Amino acid sequence: MSNAGRVLVVEDHESERRAVTQILKSEGFTVFGAENADKALGYVEENIDVVLSDLHMGDVNGLQLLQLWKKRRPETQFILLTGHSSVDSAVEAIKGGAYDYLTKPINPDELILLIRRAVETQQKDKEIDNLRRRLDQKFGLDQIIGQSKQMKEVFAKIQRAAPVDATVLILGENGTGKELVAQALHHNSPRKKGPFVAVNCAAVPATLVESELFGHVKGAFTGATDRRIGRFEQADGGSLFIDEIGDFELGLQAKLLRVLETLTFTPVGGHEDKKVDVRVITATSRDVPQMVQEGKFREDLYYRLNVVQIRLPRLRDRTDDVPVLVDHFLHEISGRRGITPHRVSPEVMRRFMTYRWPGNVRELRNKLESMMIMADGEVLTEKDLPEEILAESQAVSAPKEIPSNLTMEELEKLAITKALDQCGGNRTHAAERLGISVRTLQRKLRQYELEKGSVPTPFKDVLTEA
Repeated sequence: MSNAGRVLVVEDHESERRAVTQILKSEGFTVFGAENADKALGYVEENIDVVLSDLHMGDVNGLQLLQLWKKRRPETQFILLTGHSSVDSAVEAIKGGAYDYLTKPINPDELILLIRRAVETQQKDKEIDNLRRRLDQKFGLDQIIGQSKQMKEVFAKIQRAAPVDATVLILGENGTGKELVAQALHHNSPRKKGPFVAVNCAAVPATLVESELFGHVKGAFTGATDRRIGRFEQADGGSLFIDEIGDFELGLQAKLLRVLETLTFTPVGGHEDKKVDVRVITATSRDVPQMVQEGKFREDLYYRLNVVQIRLPRLRDRTDDVPVLVDHFLHEISGRRGITPHRVSPEVMRRFMTYRWPGNVRELRNKLESMMIMADGEVLTEKDLPEEILAESQAVSAPKEIPSNLTMEELEKLAITKALDQCGGNRTHAAERLGISVRTLQRKLRQYELEKGSVPTPFKDVLTEA
């Protein structure tokens, strides 16, 4: 019973203070007493759940004590004791932050019920604050690991974009941490107390995307036996993260554009518009500008989504971050899986630094977890490495030489072809690697008749080293 709550009774009449204290102690509360505001403030660091204070007492009254206490402990619940003639003052105190008031003479049952409710409210508020603090830690910027120049630029963009209620487009290959960035944007924004709702367009059948986002009414289509609330409505007051927006059906893009412009939508099969207050964050691993040129993505929708753009670098383009990520994942996996902490040998770290990581950060974490589970000792060595890392390292260690009899034109063709191969055919990334614009790359592809990805015969052997 001793954990029922901690209560401070502030009453300048000793007999009344003792009577109230006795009632509360008999119900299991831990109770402290003070005869005036000065003595009461001496308990401000005692983790008091509820202060029960007389309204009229001494030089500092209950309203003034409320104001002084709340400045230092705003989470404490405050209840005022007053006579019938001062009810208006008690109501004013509630507007100033008091939980409630009781009129004298005190009814013991009413007192106990009110104190219990106040303690429960205080403890729930504390749990919510603790949960929010843990969420802030989980989704804060410190959970996006990286010390490289590229990642510092990403952090700076997140910090600038988070407080501004604008749409954000996150670009990056699979496994680079796009959803983690979206969560950081939400949890560092004024909407952090609202919901964060995520939907992956690539994981939803094309026929159900509209219902998934906007919901549907009962009987809207075969199988719609009940009303369904869509993701936009679920995210009302918070943020909606639409992942793989590049896979969004072209026929529905006009409707999505309208919703983004008006924040109003109509459920499938419905006739009434619904208004929502949502910040939209989108992400994709696809080359949306190229899709726009090919007519596969609406240009007006792209510009509406691309108010703020954050591009995440590939892991192979920020290898300086590999040791930092490895150290982070070793500790995180050990704690979550209950595995003995491991460390990696210099040889393994060297292999990690030269591996291309096609699956990016996600692949690094998954491979480390697999190695930790299967390893015999506490040090991860080359014998614990997956075959694909060993095979690529061996290939890199014996690269083929570029033929010495190539012309400048052939060398340029080779550079373009190799860049496209290393970037998986992504022209935007290839242009960045080559240090030229996408428009220049497209012109070169037409000039050298490489648009269909054909590899000139003299280069095929050279490209096998990548």
